[in-house]
Formats: sequence, C-alpha cells, structure tokens
Amino acid sequence: MWSFKRQVNYYETDRMGVVHHSNYLRYLEEARYVWMEEMNLPYPEFERQGVIIPCTKAEESFLSFLRYGDDFSVHMEMYKFTGLRMHFRYEVYNEMTGELCLKAETVHYTTTREDYKPTSIKRSHPELFEKILSLVSDTRSK
Repeated sequence: MWSFKRQVNYYETDRMGVVHHSNYLRYLEEARYVWMEEMNLPYPEFERQGVIIPCTKAEESFLSFLRYGDDFSVHMEMYKFTGLRMHFRYEVYNEMTGELCLKAETVHYTTTREDYKPTSIKRSHPELFEKILSLVSDTRSK
C-alpha cells in the first residue's frame, strides 16, 4: 500500500478536541490526489482530456480518533478498475501510537463534463485507461 503523511490542523478538530468525522473524507481525497500526482496521473490531466471522476460511494469505519497536532498516515491502494469504476481502500493510522483510526473504501466513476453519466474510457481514452489499469494493486481484479 502507498502511504501519505501529514499532521492534523487545529481547524480540523471539533469542540471535543478530536478530528471532526467529515475531515476524514478530505484526508482520503488529499491522499488520492497526491497518489495520482506521484503515479504520473495528475488530476488536472484528466480534466484537460475532458474526464472527471466523481465519488459515488464512501464507506468509513471509525476505530479511534486523531487530535490536533497528531501525525497521521493514510495508506491506500486502488484495488479494482473496470474502465468505468475505480475502487480504493484506505487505512488511517496515528503515526505517534501506531493505532489504526479509520478503515474506508471509496468508489469513483469516469465520466465527461458534458453529461455526467458513467462513461467507460476504454475506447475514448485508451492511453489513460491503460495507465490507470497498470496501477491496480490486485492484478486478479483487473
């Protein structure tokens, strides 16, 4: 699994002093964005080609919590890509304690700005399709 590290900002916490649950989705998105950059698949390139990848499903299991100033890591992988849908799984760890704080999965689909309907990019953008397919962690699900 690929990992991304950063620190919790004060504004991401709630009155109880812990990270507000809504911010975990932002952490996953931030990690996915950086992963795409590092895999030479920058999101702006998708948009230049007229392809967008909205999220259609997000499942989170909260196991512990992070507080202001905690160092944390998001471990993630794309475990399935069908040409239409991209499936990611994540684990968020408190780097200071090693504790697993969150397990999550998201599903995104490929589409164009014109209609926002799910659209396979296998034929319309074959090079992009092959590049994404090459990044799937479990070759059995390709």
